[in-house]
Amino acid sequence: MKLTVLGARGSIPVDGPEFTIYGGGTSAYLLEVADQTIFLDAGSGLMNAPEHMDGQISILLTHPHLDHLMGLCFFRHLFVAGKVVTIYGAGREIGDVQQQVDHLFAPPLWPVMVESFPADLRFSDVKETFFLGEVRVDSMEAVHPGGCTVFRISYGGKSLVYATDFEHSGDLEKRLADFAKGCDLLIYDGQYFEEEYPPRAGYGHSTPETGLRIMEEAGAGRLLLTHHDPRHTDEMLAKRERELQALCLDAAYAKRLQVIEI
Repeated sequence: MKLTVLGARGSIPVDGPEFTIYGGGTSAYLLEVADQTIFLDAGSGLMNAPEHMDGQISILLTHPHLDHLMGLCFFRHLFVAGKVVTIYGAGREIGDVQQQVDHLFAPPLWPVMVESFPADLRFSDVKETFFLGEVRVDSMEAVHPGGCTVFRISYGGKSLVYATDFEHSGDLEKRLADFAKGCDLLIYDGQYFEEEYPPRAGYGHSTPETGLRIMEEAGAGRLLLTHHDPRHTDEMLAKRERELQALCLDAAYAKRLQVIEI
């Protein structure tokens, strides 16, 4: 498995000299495994996707909040005639995944509907377990306003868990630890520092310290924090990363398109 961080910012894109290391693009990851090209979310970081990619493309959408979907209309592979792109997502209050996407990419919110692109765009409901070729994908639901899906992708004895936009609680922490048991990489929502979290409980996010607890209980090999708060500068994130480094914590950085071999 090869993971490339295209965007790791939460809530809204940011720009400026204080965001040059961890990046300002919102949630988007590229996972290349076996013969599959898989994107985790479609935030503004999706604009950093490689220009040339062979074969079909799958996008696993955790939920349709704007910061996780806003890059789709600029996804270069939707402009390639006949290119097969399949978006996988769970049904939400507004409808299935196609209805969620259509709701955003239509007037008056956006002038061009996704069906107007030359690519062969398809939609598929997320099941508890499904396969992309020989790659296994398991899913569970998190607590987040409107809902959010956690994904576990497994192949060849390796696995990663993508748990962004995750409101932690005692019961849910245990469920995620069980879901992530023995994974090689846990990508976890670390939007708020521990001291910032109390007044933001219920917003649907978590902390680095919670991620460390879950990593330890799950026996995960590595923790990668994502969904960085738009107010957290490079200096702030690097300081917190240094403080917790002894506990095997890393923060995702997207400005340099961080690549992780799993």
